[in-house]
Amino acid sequence: MPRRSQNQQWQLVTRVFLSASVFLLLFKAAHWNHERVVRALDSTDLREIAHLGDGGAGQPLRSALDIPPGQAVALPSIRVEQTEEEIARGQYGGKGDKKHLGGFTTYDGQGVTPQLWKHMISDFGVKSLVDVGCGKGDTLWFLEHGVDVLCVEGSHDAVEQTLLPDPASQVVEHDFSRGPYWPAETYDAVWSVEFLEHVGRQFQHNYIQTFRKAALIFVSHSHWGGWHHVEVHDHEYWIDKFEAFGFKYSGHLTEQVRSIARTESNQRDGPSGPDGKPLNAQHVWLTMQVFINPMVAALPKHAHLFSEHGCFKERAAKGKIIHKECGTLRGGNTESKMPESFYPLKLTAEQDEAWLAKVKASISSAV
Repeated sequence: MPRRSQNQQWQLVTRVFLSASVFLLLFKAAHWNHERVVRALDSTDLREIAHLGDGGAGQPLRSALDIPPGQAVALPSIRVEQTEEEIARGQYGGKGDKKHLGGFTTYDGQGVTPQLWKHMISDFGVKSLVDVGCGKGDTLWFLEHGVDVLCVEGSHDAVEQTLLPDPASQVVEHDFSRGPYWPAETYDAVWSVEFLEHVGRQFQHNYIQTFRKAALIFVSHSHWGGWHHVEVHDHEYWIDKFEAFGFKYSGHLTEQVRSIARTESNQRDGPSGPDGKPLNAQHVWLTMQVFINPMVAALPKHAHLFSEHGCFKERAAKGKIIHKECGTLRGGNTESKMPESFYPLKLTAEQDEAWLAKVKASISSAV
């Protein structure tokens, strides 16, 4: 065989050196990405998780305020052994659940407020809703009134007793102490009553990812102790906390929501709840707060929210504008009507009766 020239030998050495260098760089990049995966899973850092496999170093990470992409995998609660079931739960459900779960009751009238729920549909324009910490399913009221609902609950015991007719599509069993969860779609609202105080702040970022998929957040908090109440704080704490997460506190919406629930509770001669007692949504009129999530509220999909009619009818006392449906009454021929998709859902007495009957039946069967 002819001997290689010195130039050819140098070319061969150069190619081997370059190949080895490229291999080393690829190996380091793979090792860096692997470490990144481990760090992300260990810390549940969603900014890292969102961009795993995005090409490696140099790629911008997703903002912590962004809407979580896609859908997270639900992590059901881990059941306790029968020998571990030594907790005297009293009125609370949660058989087989760990102690941080299961603080639900057969019926909790202190979170039930049909008048406010109707206002959320008719005036705020809510058509889809996620109930976080839904227990057996107050979500049923919204479902019976035409709202697209999703119930997220950590207690397996509660999930097994759910009032929702199609648990496979309407209920997600997820324990936020195990990791974050968020649904595939964005929703008009999150409703979360008697939930915040049960989840330690080391896990708050996990449920906040669910809240990030909603335009409006209706959330109560506790002012007293109770079953696994590990985060009991004043109003200002939660305002600071949620605004630190990027949500905007609405003082006037908060007062509006509390006022409706308070007025309903003061009507002792008004309609009773499913338990036969006067409605008294204490959790709502006492501590509920309303936040706006601009990242979702700004999407065209949610442009129907805040569905107050826009056309002028007259001005009432103290200068308040009285609205009318555009295209109707005096001057209607000069106005354009809104598309049907921008109108709120229609509510009927039959829907009220259907919800009432189902919850009453649930209470009776539990006695």
